[in-house]
Amino acid sequence: MGVFVIIRAGVLACAVAGSAAIALGGCGSSGTGGATAGTGADRSAASLISAMKTAVRDATSMHLAGQLPNGGRPVALDIGVLRAGALAGTITQGGVPLQLIGTRGLVYVKATPAFLRELRAAAAVCAVMCGKYVQMSGSQGSELAASLSMTSLTRSLIAGLPRFTRAGTTTVRGQSAVVLRGADGSTLDVAASGKPYPLRVVAPPGRGETVLFSHWDSVAAPAAPPASQVINLSQLKAGTS
Repeated sequence: MGVFVIIRAGVLACAVAGSAAIALGGCGSSGTGGATAGTGADRSAASLISAMKTAVRDATSMHLAGQLPNGGRPVALDIGVLRAGALAGTITQGGVPLQLIGTRGLVYVKATPAFLRELRAAAAVCAVMCGKYVQMSGSQGSELAASLSMTSLTRSLIAGLPRFTRAGTTTVRGQSAVVLRGADGSTLDVAASGKPYPLRVVAPPGRGETVLFSHWDSVAAPAAPPASQVINLSQLKAGTS
């Protein structure tokens, strides 16, 4: 499988009515090996991939943005994650954005009219929830945080990669990159200077799918929503009774 197939195959989002839960699944493979990270301009493809894997494993944070297919309902991710477990960003499915904050072991989901309509919730639910954050239950929060962890979101960059060949250079958001082309026509752009972090993955021709990686080691830890903006599920139940 190509690198883009591996990334997108592991991402699944579904809304669970009544609990405001979103579950995403990782791809489940594991990484092996790696070499010391360094300048990528004069490396072979194999050496650059090895160094990239080490850089990804050692990174403390990163931001991921891209749209991934999911059974006819594309899932868009725009999210920053920290190795320590915090996260903040948006998941969009079927045109419905869902804002998330994960910090100190807790995960909060911001309720919006569009999201509650997607869940076919009663109008009374929006009166209680809209504009506020729902603190997810322990099991739901843990599952979501694990599937959106930095380890899960970067696993496909470390394991199961196809054989690559160098295919020139490019610029990704103003940063010079080495283009690595997979056997399936997908491309992986890796930083040409400094640590060889992955910057962009592009699907084989005809799909129009791209994932961008940025802010390696520089994503700020998010703050929890103010207590006045957090609602628990018992309040939600009272608002719908």
